[in-house]
Amino acid sequence: MPVPPGAPGASATYEFDIAVVGGGIAGLSAALSAHEAGASAVLLEKAPLPNRGGNTRFADAQMRFPHEADEFGPRDYSADDMYRDLMRISRGRANPDLIRTLCDNARQTAEWLTGLGLEWEAGYPHTAGYRRSPKAGGQGLVDLLYRRLEGAGVPVSYETGAVDLIVDDARRIAGVRCHSPEGVVDIMAAKGVILACGGFQANIEMRVRYLGRFADNLILRGSRFNTGEGLRMAIDAGAQPAGQWGDYHSAVLDARSPRVECGVTALYNYQMGIFVDRQGYRFIDEGEDFRDHTYVKFSKRIIEEAGGEAWCIFDQRAYQREEFARAWRPVGPPFEAGSLTELASVIDVPPENLVETITGFNNAVQPGDYNLDVLDGKAATGITPPKSNWALPLDQPPYVAIPVTGGITFTFGGLKCDASARVIDTREQVMGGLYAAGEPMGEFFYYNYPGASSVIRGAVFGRIAAQHAASR
Repeated sequence: MPVPPGAPGASATYEFDIAVVGGGIAGLSAALSAHEAGASAVLLEKAPLPNRGGNTRFADAQMRFPHEADEFGPRDYSADDMYRDLMRISRGRANPDLIRTLCDNARQTAEWLTGLGLEWEAGYPHTAGYRRSPKAGGQGLVDLLYRRLEGAGVPVSYETGAVDLIVDDARRIAGVRCHSPEGVVDIMAAKGVILACGGFQANIEMRVRYLGRFADNLILRGSRFNTGEGLRMAIDAGAQPAGQWGDYHSAVLDARSPRVECGVTALYNYQMGIFVDRQGYRFIDEGEDFRDHTYVKFSKRIIEEAGGEAWCIFDQRAYQREEFARAWRPVGPPFEAGSLTELASVIDVPPENLVETITGFNNAVQPGDYNLDVLDGKAATGITPPKSNWALPLDQPPYVAIPVTGGITFTFGGLKCDASARVIDTREQVMGGLYAAGEPMGEFFYYNYPGASSVIRGAVFGRIAAQHAASR
C-alpha cells in the first residue's frame, strides 16, 4: 500500500528529481532523457547487473517507425501509415491520442537512438517497408544505453525492486519505497516517478487471475523480473487500470524452448508450411496475412484450440529456401522423414489423418506466382480452413516437422495514461508526479500485436515522460 513521506521502516532515504523504475528500453530512455533535460535521475533495476535490461535484452528489438525508402526498404512509410496499421490491428480499440503520439514521435526517437550510437540493418524481408533492426539486437541495444548512462554519471541501483509508492498529503506521488541490497530504502523524487517496469507476464498468479487457467504453463520469453509490482502499487495508489487485461503478446515458439527467459526461439516462417494439431488436422489459415500481423494471434490459437502444442510441417521446397533459415532460431534439429506415414510415426500423430490432411491440401493448391514479399493470393481453396496466400504443395520429401507452442512476451493490460505519459486516476484526473512508459501503459494493443511496435513505444514514451517530469 502507499506510504507517506518519512514513514518508518526505511533504513535510508535518497533524493533525486526523477526516479525511474525499470531498466529496459523505456527506463533507459527515460533516465537518459531526464539527464539531457538537466534533471537528476536514478535508475532502479530490480535485476542484478548481469540480468539487467528487462524484456529488451531478450528481443530482436526491431522497431517500426516512419521513414523514406532507402537501402533497407523499398517504399516510404509515413506516420499516417503507421497510425492506420496500429489502429486497424487493434480493431479500433487503441487510444487514438496515444497511438498518434507514438507515430508522430517514433522517427525522431529512432534518430535519437542513432545519435547515441545505435547501428541499424533491415528487418525480415517482407517487413523492410516499415521496420528496422538494431545490428546487435536487444542485448546490444541495452548495453549501448547503459554505457551512455554510465558515461553521463547517472546512478543505477541494481537488485532494487520498487514495492510501494510514497504519497504525500496532497495525494501527489513523492517517491518510491524499494527493497535493495542495503535493506528498505526510500527514493524521493521531487519531479516524478516513472514506472517503466514491465507488465505481469512473469507472475504466474497474476497470469492465471487475468488470462485464465491455461496461463500457468506459458513459456516466458522475456525477463523473469517483470512480475507486476509497478501496476499493483500504482493501482493501490488510485491509478485507473486500462487496456485489455485479459490478453497478451505472444509468439509461435519452438515447443522445446526453455520455460523461462527463452528469448527469440520463434518460428517466423510458418507461412511457408502448414500447422497441424496433435490429431494431424489443420486448424489455421497460415496465409491469412503477413507474419507480423498473425504470429501473436496464431500462438494463442495453438494454446486455445490445439491443446497447447502443434506441429509446423514443411517439405524441402520450403526448407531449402534462404528465408527459412533466417526466420527460425532453432532450439533443436527438426524432425525429418522420407514419407508422410513415416513422419506421422516420428511426431506421434495418426498417420491416416496426416496423409489425408496433406493430400487434401496439395489438391487444393491453386496456380499462381509465389512471392513471400507480398500477399500473393496463391491460395489453397475448397478446404477448411483455406490457405489464403503462399500455398505450395508439400510434395518434396524428406518432410520436416517442428513442434510449436505459444509463449508470453508481455501483458496488454496496464494503466490509463495521457499523451504526456502521466498516469490517470479513477476520478479521471492526473496523478501528480506519476508517469508510465512502455509495458505498464494500457490502451495500445488489443487482440493482436503489430510487429516491431513495443520497443519503439518504450523509447518514445520513456523520453516523453522524462521530458515532461523534468519540466515541472
